Amino acid sequence: MRKPRGRNVRKAILAAWLTTGLLISGYGFLLSGCAPVLPAQKSIVDVGQIHSLEMAERAWQTARVAEYGPIWIAENKLDGDRFTAGLVATQLASVTGDTAWSNVAIKIFNDVLEQAPDLTHARAWRGLAHALLARDFPVQGLWQIVPGPGFVRLHHVRASFRDLDKAIAAAPHDPVIRLIRASTYLGLPSIFGGRKEGLADFNLLHDWVTAPEGNPEYVDLLQSKIWQEEYYLARATMMTRIGKATEVAGLWEHLGAVTDNPLLRELAKWHLTSIGTSQ
Repeated sequence: MRKPRGRNVRKAILAAWLTTGLLISGYGFLLSGCAPVLPAQKSIVDVGQIHSLEMAERAWQTARVAEYGPIWIAENKLDGDRFTAGLVATQLASVTGDTAWSNVAIKIFNDVLEQAPDLTHARAWRGLAHALLARDFPVQGLWQIVPGPGFVRLHHVRASFRDLDKAIAAAPHDPVIRLIRASTYLGLPSIFGGRKEGLADFNLLHDWVTAPEGNPEYVDLLQSKIWQEEYYLARATMMTRIGKATEVAGLWEHLGAVTDNPLLRELAKWHLTSIGTSQ
């Protein structure tokens, strides 16, 4: 198996209830087992036509699908790089909310790790894919208290935490793995746990970003523009999600300052506008 290419590393009691649960969980597996299909290509909105936060978010998602789609087509082949295919499938799952993508990403990383069990980045990305499948699981709401679907969703959450914790234990100073775990833990409902660890990961990443010499093995990565963009985007998104009002404005400002991507600048601008309007 080829090693992952550097450019690609960047960028889940009663008989009646139990029976019903098993039927619904089977339905969930059926949906998540479908072959993933790339979304229809949409035109990326011109920056000058963005007039709301919703439009800015949609434009950014469209741009990401446009970026990942060709890579998926190129790498999802017999001679393709399976690690990259799994990474891109995970990214498409994150953007589209389609469980077919997270399901296929898990399967790809299962194969990768069977051949290379010490490939820590593959374990971390598989952990994120499990979390995305749990997030987007087809059965939501009150049906989750039924044993079948509830157990399936919980299985993916536990698998995610297990993979991410093992990846951190194997590479505790790797900023990419820290960012994946921090975003994953804070991206799931707090009822599953992980909030404390996710915040601690982000605090450690903050120390590394502001003083890269504290993590000498990864100084070049921590000082790179692509890392700064991904870090501030992930942290601003997660702090916005969990309501850390004292942090979010500064984070979106930082993102707007470090990025050269006009769509990211628009996204940051409209988040700041939203914060100002709500105050």
